[in-house]
Amino acid sequence: MYSDVSAFAPLPNGFLYVELDNGDRGVFDMKPYMMSDFFSELKQEGYFNRAFIEYGVISWPNGQDISPSTVRLEMVHQVVPVSLALRRAKPHELV
Repeated sequence: MYSDVSAFAPLPNGFLYVELDNGDRGVFDMKPYMMSDFFSELKQEGYFNRAFIEYGVISWPNGQDISPSTVRLEMVHQVVPVSLALRRAKPHELV
């Protein structure tokens, strides 16, 4: 089943708190991806924190993105018990 990212928040140490439009939520570890050249820029915290949602996908300004299906398969399902400033998808971005 395909789901879009509806909200997320960058966390310390390369983690993302993610909410999918099917109600799943959890923490996704980007560190393994940062080992590749394509994602190495995300090692810079300032750049990592510039992530945004584009058409249901977590994306960064220089073209990096991580598919919702990868997030769904690899995230650890949990609710982060702190108040986060969630970045939400705009209604027209959800397909």
